Amino acid sequence: MRQTSALSGTFARVAALVSRHLPAVPEAMAGRVRFEQLASIQRLTPVMMVANIVNAQLVFLAGLGGPHRLTLLVWAGVVTAYAVLGLYGWLSARRRKSAKNTVSARGARRVAMQTGLLGALWGVLPYVALRDAGTQMSMLIVALTAGMIGTGSFALLTLPMAALAYTTPLVVGSLLVLLTSHDPILLALAGLLIFCYLVVGLSCLSHAKVFVDRLVAGDELERQKQVVSLLLSDFEEGSSDWLWEVDAAGALTYVSERMAEAAGVSRDDLLGRVVGGLDARMAEAPEGLAATLAGLLADQKAFRDVVVSVTVAGEVHWWALTAKPIHDLDGVFAGFRGVGADVTQARKDQERITRLAHYDVLTGLPNRLSFLQALSGAWDAKGRTAGCAVLCLDLDHFKGVNDSLGHPIGDALLVEAAGRLRACVGEAGIVTRLGGDEFAVVVQGDLEPSALGALAQAIVDALALPYALNDHHVSIGASVGIAVAPADADDADTLLKNADLALYRAKGDGRGAYRFFEATMDVWAQERRALEIDLRSALRNDELKLFFQPLIGAKGHEITGFEALLRWQHPRRGLVGPDDFIECAEQWGLICKIGEWVLHEACRQAAAWPAPLKVAVNLSPNQFAAGDLVDQVRTALRVSGLEPSRLELEITEGLLLRDTAGTLDQLRALKDLGVRIAMDDFGTGYSSLAYLWRFPFDKIKIDRTFVAEMSGNPAIADILRTITLLGRTLNLEVTAEGVETAEQASILEDMRCDHFQGYLFGRPMPIADIPGYLLENMAQQLRRGPTGDDVAQAAVS
Repeated sequence: MRQTSALSGTFARVAALVSRHLPAVPEAMAGRVRFEQLASIQRLTPVMMVANIVNAQLVFLAGLGGPHRLTLLVWAGVVTAYAVLGLYGWLSARRRKSAKNTVSARGARRVAMQTGLLGALWGVLPYVALRDAGTQMSMLIVALTAGMIGTGSFALLTLPMAALAYTTPLVVGSLLVLLTSHDPILLALAGLLIFCYLVVGLSCLSHAKVFVDRLVAGDELERQKQVVSLLLSDFEEGSSDWLWEVDAAGALTYVSERMAEAAGVSRDDLLGRVVGGLDARMAEAPEGLAATLAGLLADQKAFRDVVVSVTVAGEVHWWALTAKPIHDLDGVFAGFRGVGADVTQARKDQERITRLAHYDVLTGLPNRLSFLQALSGAWDAKGRTAGCAVLCLDLDHFKGVNDSLGHPIGDALLVEAAGRLRACVGEAGIVTRLGGDEFAVVVQGDLEPSALGALAQAIVDALALPYALNDHHVSIGASVGIAVAPADADDADTLLKNADLALYRAKGDGRGAYRFFEATMDVWAQERRALEIDLRSALRNDELKLFFQPLIGAKGHEITGFEALLRWQHPRRGLVGPDDFIECAEQWGLICKIGEWVLHEACRQAAAWPAPLKVAVNLSPNQFAAGDLVDQVRTALRVSGLEPSRLELEITEGLLLRDTAGTLDQLRALKDLGVRIAMDDFGTGYSSLAYLWRFPFDKIKIDRTFVAEMSGNPAIADILRTITLLGRTLNLEVTAEGVETAEQASILEDMRCDHFQGYLFGRPMPIADIPGYLLENMAQQLRRGPTGDDVAQAAVS
């Protein structure tokens, strides 16, 4: 038992030493490597055992005439019996055919021990047969030993420790005898034997390394194949893409199920078909690639995301193909392997997005981007143009319709106007919507002024016709500005700018008309720009001034207050009236700051007047839209110390058309402060009586246009009489603006109008003139005669 343990330990140490010279084997496959090593040995076991039996009998026969024939008989019998046992074990292993494909390290060492015992039996032979043997016998034994070393090593080549365990006793036994013989021939044979042993040992280690490397590489390749197969399976199951492969002739050799589904046919119908037979046409391809799919395959170059159109069930589909060439082991082109995807939906989505980017969603007309592209296309790369014209147009009074009737009606109006515009222009140009109620037409045909003028007039006439929209009858208009290149501009940007200038002139001239661009318009635009710059600095430079026009009581012609009117003391233009800059201030976003200044300044000035004189301040709709008007009024009253009841805020009817609920909330908040609210220019706008009872106004002011026409127009006089009656009915004060003659004052007094305002009683005056005006009015009151002819006296004064 001790000898067996010692022998086992020795073989374990030899195995560890040999394993250091072998490649590292992953622990997971070490058992399978040992299994393959032993399987290789097992295949040659019958040959090896038969060779041992035959060689043992030859040695015995060769030594029958020698002195050691009895010893050789015993030796040959032992070797033969051991070989027979080996054959029996081999047959038993063949019968078992275990499904197990791994071998433990202990099992490998057991095989090495068995081969080592066989080698030890042969290692005894030289010691037994070479003593007192002749030269021929010695050479026979040495040759046989060398042959056994070679054949044994070849059979045990895949398991180096078994090969060394077998050959080492053979070599050691032979060398012990040969080196002690002192025969030069035998000594030479000993050297030859040592050389043979070293060559065989190194060959075993080298071959074993190659064998193990091949097994590890094969296992890794198999694992990679399994991983790739799994990934491809997951790819085909979880992705919308598919796999495909063609041979060198372009015929499909592999088609995934998804590709067959995309093509609308079975896989069997696709296999073997030439790609060109699929009726696939190139739709998109990166620059530098062939223009046809067949040409692309013929180039034998990798390609990516090439889009082809394919007809499937009568419908056009788009496929995106990516592939790279494949080659056989000799480097010969063997076809393409790649992936594909049906990008039909993505392409439709892209077309939809592209359309959204170039067309207006509401009207279906080309949008601003398309307009700019069409306009830029009229110029070549060198900045030259064959000529084109731009017609810019706005819908007049569209905002009022949109605010009063709601956005759905406004949208329907835009759609109807776009249809009329498209029908009017026809093939003469490209109709586009720039945004809101702004449209533009690009004309590149007949650029004669008469033709363009006729087209513009036709547009104005068509858009001015009444619209029937969801039980609403609406009337609007249009203004058109025209600029022609190259006469009016050398580039697209300038042409558009000049068409805009012509449009502004058409709107400024009363709307509902068209105007051609003129060079003076550019000067006018520059003046407006300069005006904007000056106006922005007017507040900082204290150039804005307030003038005050008196409000007169109709009964006693006493002064009841003043209306604050804005003036601009321009350093170069002199005194500028509000009509020249208020509309611009609203367009440029300056009206809120100006309005806040007017509010504070009017309250500050009025606080110094004798009570109960009031001050009236006009408010812009933009101040309500800003949302902080109530806080501004509250602050102005607090800072100035003015009684809220002495502040009268005037608004226009148009204000109530904007966000009615929000506007009424602010008006109620102002009313809660104690200030008075007046509706200015009553009768010139929509004059919705609903607003008069929905919100408790304190006053309505009759516009000056009614006062100017009432003397010669009975109908207008009746309207004024109705307004004053309405005021008394609703308990509202009525003020008449623009009273310039004693006759007008007398008529309005008979209508029981409450207050007058106009040149008859006083023009707008600076703050410094108010004390003198008050004294003069007081003196006039003292001089009044008993007849009470106040109007005549006021006229004389």
